[in-house]
Amino acid sequence: MKKFMLYCHLEKALEKRDITPYKLAKDTGERIGTIYKLVNNKDLNISRVPLSLIANICGYLNITLDELFEVKEYIEE
Repeated sequence: MKKFMLYCHLEKALEKRDITPYKLAKDTGERIGTIYKLVNNKDLNISRVPLSLIANICGYLNITLDELFEVKEYIEE
């Protein structure tokens, strides 16, 4: 059975705009730890990320969900 996971392109989006994760967190009022989880793609398969956070990031960076996330096939080791 195939499994899939979300891959977040937040790091690339921030670098393209010369914005730090800290500035994003400060300007949106979101927790820096959660921002770094998205930047580092850490524990995304087991984390709960509020939709309001995703909406705030997309709105702040003026990007779509499609630009922020990609669905990739997950290969178990």
